[in-house]
Amino acid sequence: MKLDYLPAGILWPFLSLIALGVVGCGGEGQGDSGGAGSTSTAGGQGGEGGAGAATTGTGTGTGAGAGSSAATGATSTSSGEPGATSATTSTSATSGGGPSVSCDYPAAYENGSITFYTLDMGSAEVNCSYQIMGRNPDVVAHVPFAGGQYFAAMNTADYDDAAMCGACVEVSRDDGRKVQAMVVDQCPIATNPKCVRGHIDLSKNAFLQIGEEREGYLGTTNGGAAGKISWKYIPCPTTGPVTFRLKDATNRYWNEIVVEGHAHPIEKVEVEINGTWQTATRQSYNYFVVGDGDMGQPPYHVRATDINGSTVEAMLDLKAGAQPAGGQLPACN
Repeated sequence: MKLDYLPAGILWPFLSLIALGVVGCGGEGQGDSGGAGSTSTAGGQGGEGGAGAATTGTGTGTGAGAGSSAATGATSTSSGEPGATSATTSTSATSGGGPSVSCDYPAAYENGSITFYTLDMGSAEVNCSYQIMGRNPDVVAHVPFAGGQYFAAMNTADYDDAAMCGACVEVSRDDGRKVQAMVVDQCPIATNPKCVRGHIDLSKNAFLQIGEEREGYLGTTNGGAAGKISWKYIPCPTTGPVTFRLKDATNRYWNEIVVEGHAHPIEKVEVEINGTWQTATRQSYNYFVVGDGDMGQPPYHVRATDINGSTVEAMLDLKAGAQPAGGQLPACN
């Protein structure tokens, strides 16, 4: 994703960060948008003005990601059919803070499919706007598996306009092998017919934990030649607090925020303006746009709510870079 130009407005001095604690819930302008998408074989498109991250999928070729349309994710090759769904919740626990709450995750897939991909050398971020930290092997920031190497691109339907960014999944093969990975990219059905509901494009090193490179595609129900694949969402084994990161060139008149290092998928982000909580609009590249209008002087009181209804809060100033909240989201079971 390219750096934004500086929007109209006055940049204010940096204020010191004041982090707030975690609140558990029991069960119950203008600006240049950049989104880095990850693609294979055919090449990706960047988010409005942003460069897409091209990838190599299943050893079939590479693509150059560039464009001005919505960010797209990793792609693979031939077509498949949707996998069947089963139970709606996971029962794993996390290292998150606070009392445990009920996991409210999307349905698991008993008949899914997987391919693999690698990240383009020219991209700094993935579709979910997490930073790429290394190459050969590919490493993505905030991925809690294998030092950031086990990540995934989710099919368009399950990606759900970035709703599953930062979600963790456990993928199982019928021979007993399993691997866990974090969703960081989108696998777009528009450019790849394989990216049907139930399909996941794993990082190459994650794929190799349950398959061979020569196999390339696994999942009999979705059209694969071998290996029945099932997968489910699980809490991420995160360590440390949730962090909020402001986009470069953010100012009091235009503010974009990405949430990172969370144990569960983030459902919404709000900013308190003049005593009222304003819901930010999530973009396909996973930044939450606060919108135009004068937000006043920082620090800004922000609140993120996860898919389970738990919240975490922080006070942010106008500096770029990660700013931690006071803790992690509660574990769920």
